[in-house]
Amino acid sequence: MIRVTNLMLNNKMISTLNRQKSEMSETETQLSTGSRIHKPSDDPSGAANQLLLRTRMAELYQYNRNIGEAKDKLQIMDGQLDRVGEIFQRIRYLTVQAANGTNSGFELKEAIAKEINQHLLALVDIANTKDATGRPIFGGSVIERDPFLPIYTHLMTQGIDQGNAMTGVQYQGDIVSIGREIERFESMEIGIPGNRIFWGTNTSVASNRNSSNYVAMGDQKFAIDGYIIPVSGGDTINDIIDKINSAPLEVRASKGSQDDIILTSKTPHQIWLEDLDGGTVLQSLGLIDGSAPEPPNNFAPTATVSGLSVFDVAIMLRDDLIRGDQKMVGGRDLEALDSALENILRYRSEVGARVNRLEQHEKRIAWDSTYTQELLAKNESIDPVETIMNYKWLESVHQYALKTGADIIKPTLMDFLR
Repeated sequence: MIRVTNLMLNNKMISTLNRQKSEMSETETQLSTGSRIHKPSDDPSGAANQLLLRTRMAELYQYNRNIGEAKDKLQIMDGQLDRVGEIFQRIRYLTVQAANGTNSGFELKEAIAKEINQHLLALVDIANTKDATGRPIFGGSVIERDPFLPIYTHLMTQGIDQGNAMTGVQYQGDIVSIGREIERFESMEIGIPGNRIFWGTNTSVASNRNSSNYVAMGDQKFAIDGYIIPVSGGDTINDIIDKINSAPLEVRASKGSQDDIILTSKTPHQIWLEDLDGGTVLQSLGLIDGSAPEPPNNFAPTATVSGLSVFDVAIMLRDDLIRGDQKMVGGRDLEALDSALENILRYRSEVGARVNRLEQHEKRIAWDSTYTQELLAKNESIDPVETIMNYKWLESVHQYALKTGADIIKPTLMDFLR
């Protein structure tokens, strides 16, 4: 027979009371937080699901922020392209007037040309637009300088002093298209480099170097518009032309009458040429300058480069207006203006399409967030009514235990001495 002492009774009672207080404390925590899982031991599988669902919620929150930032940038871009379109519509109106001969004398040679100059300044300002963080929106990934550098020269045209006039604009950005992650394994490009948007006509680069005997010395690589093209040792100019034409590029290669290579863009943009990893293919073919091989503006001095940016189109129109060359104004200049305006509208429609895609994806993210939140609530949330009933039951049991314990430990040493 086991002897039961008062100490054993007291210890048992205290252990029971502590266990009840612990259960009450846990239930009270569940009521105050609304969650039934606070540590993995509460529900191991539920804790694992909780971690996954909370991670997904954090991802969706970040994707939603990325979409918001992307929309803001695209809307800024759309607004600036709208301004460019309005400027070109005005320039085109003036060009049609000048071509029809409705303006003559001073108006044709001075007033319209001066207005074109002001539009040129406005175009450069728009092309160098920065977002709220101070980053140029048309410079690719370049942030340390303005993407477009105007070049000024003291200009005299047929005895007319134009003063310090803009005679060209150089692109100083790159061709990197900034992207944002909008879902797992899904990114979206939101940037369009300025050498595409602000280009007016198709570009052609002719090397003017006889390459009929060209043979590649070893394996090399070069890039056109950022697309890498591998060259194997022994490749000839014909092999290189075939590789360029089979690549997914908006550039076509052909052989000229001097057995030189000619690159022609399919859409208006400045062709971007690079020799990679120490290769010299494009230098050897006479397309890029070996002393300054880094793009942009790295074409070989002997190469013939044609193609106009939107700034060049406006400058060419201004100069023809000052010379009074109505034939050029109504023919070449008007055609170049239409090409530039068409290119701007094409990219503006592309910007609008990207905004629409982001808006649709934003709705999907919102639905996914709501659904994930519901799953998280089902996984970790308590049933308030049931939990309150459990708490009240534990409270009643605790009160009974206290009363029972009071009766057990009621006798004292004086009671035994009686």
